[in-house]
Amino acid sequence: MKKLVMITFLLSGLLYNKASAQAYTNVNIITQPLWGPTGYDHAEYYYIPDLDAYYDVSGGQYIYRVKKHWITVTTMPVRFKNFDFYSAHKVVLNEPKPYMNYLGNKKTYAQYKGQHDQIAIRDSHEQKYLAKTDHPEHDKWISPQDVQDKQNRQNEQSRATAQVKQDSLNRANLQVKEDLHNKQDSANRSDEQAKEELHNKQNQQNNQLLQNNENNHKH
Repeated sequence: MKKLVMITFLLSGLLYNKASAQAYTNVNIITQPLWGPTGYDHAEYYYIPDLDAYYDVSGGQYIYRVKKHWITVTTMPVRFKNFDFYSAHKVVLNEPKPYMNYLGNKKTYAQYKGQHDQIAIRDSHEQKYLAKTDHPEHDKWISPQDVQDKQNRQNEQSRATAQVKQDSLNRANLQVKEDLHNKQDSANRSDEQAKEELHNKQNQQNNQLLQNNENNHKH
């Protein structure tokens, strides 16, 4: 039973790691166009209801239908030159060759025709979009290395500050110990002085008694 539980645990961990790695490697924000919609770390195709056309994100190509044939181009025909790709609604479709479901997509996403309800990547200020070299605010991008370097500097500063405080505390503790030691030495010397004075006084008294006794015997 224990062996079965352990095997199940290991398999779950492997599947989780594989899924996590896949999700990470599937992020393709860098290849998405500036007119693409924000909110999608991974996008394979855009369907543009206003044009009834598609855009292949990885290939950087537009796909549209002419009669019964699908045309693939890197630049849309002149008749579309005034079309605003930035404001038009784009439907993200993460499936192979979504244009093969031409009629289904046209019906399903007809509601988005004429909609201007998305923020284009160009107009976003999120760091993950600023990483794109063609983004107008790319110069404001803070790379992961910069973030790590900043964190390291902050950690080093925190450690240095903590060390200064600790050194100051140690010096204060040493001063307290030294003061206490000096005070104790002073008290000890005072005690010794008092004992010596008492001893001398006692000797004087004894000597005086002896002197008195001698004088009495003479008389």
